[in-house]
Amino acid sequence: MKLIVIIPIFILVSIAAGTVEAYTPEDCIDCHDEKSQESSLQIPVGAFKTSAHAKELSCLDCHTGVVDDSHQQTVGSGVVDCTQCHDQENRHGLLRSENRPKCYSCHTRHRILASEDEHSSVNLGQLIYTCRTCHPVECGETDYLSFLPSLQLGSHKKQDFGGDYSRLNCIGCHQGMASHGEDEIISEQTCHKCHRSRQDASLLMGYIHPQADHIKQPGIFAAAVIYQIAVIILLIGGFGYFIHMFAGKSKKGK
Repeated sequence: MKLIVIIPIFILVSIAAGTVEAYTPEDCIDCHDEKSQESSLQIPVGAFKTSAHAKELSCLDCHTGVVDDSHQQTVGSGVVDCTQCHDQENRHGLLRSENRPKCYSCHTRHRILASEDEHSSVNLGQLIYTCRTCHPVECGETDYLSFLPSLQLGSHKKQDFGGDYSRLNCIGCHQGMASHGEDEIISEQTCHKCHRSRQDASLLMGYIHPQADHIKQPGIFAAAVIYQIAVIILLIGGFGYFIHMFAGKSKKGK
């Protein structure tokens, strides 16, 4: 009879001893606040409070794998699955098997703002800086080889003030398919209607983003190499000319 009573009590004590109290958002902040020394993984709490998520979501709503202290030993427990709330899947850079960008690569991790906010990483005015992280050449950083043969002619209808025709307007051309990997248009910019890249060459002549790449843009690469050889020849010729002149003056002086 005593054995029957002892066994359930032993089981209850074991369960209680192995149970860890569930986390609260306050617990997360205590460890991961920028001012805390409890963890090397720190978040800008102030920036999160200004984000679009702050009013409706807490840490544990996104980091669903973090339940208790066990997450410290579980690799990947803090990973966020944005599709829990967003139907839009991340298909950006789908053809790249390695180092594909994540949602936070463009939208940031915690300070996620509406695209209409001028401080948002995906606002029209900020896109050039966001996209430059992975696409420096396309965002205007030309190398020494592609600088000379990158002459372009502006041919937009200047009387139409309804759109931003700047080359820095990434989303104007790179709409849903280029940004999210789907056909859905995500901006009112209309550049993509005429600039369809390689799908319709009659609408796009030449390269919007010149790059001295012998595989992707062999024409630009060939022109850049020719320019480089011409510059080297001019430098050598000029240097030789001055040496010849200096030598001639030396002989006359004697």
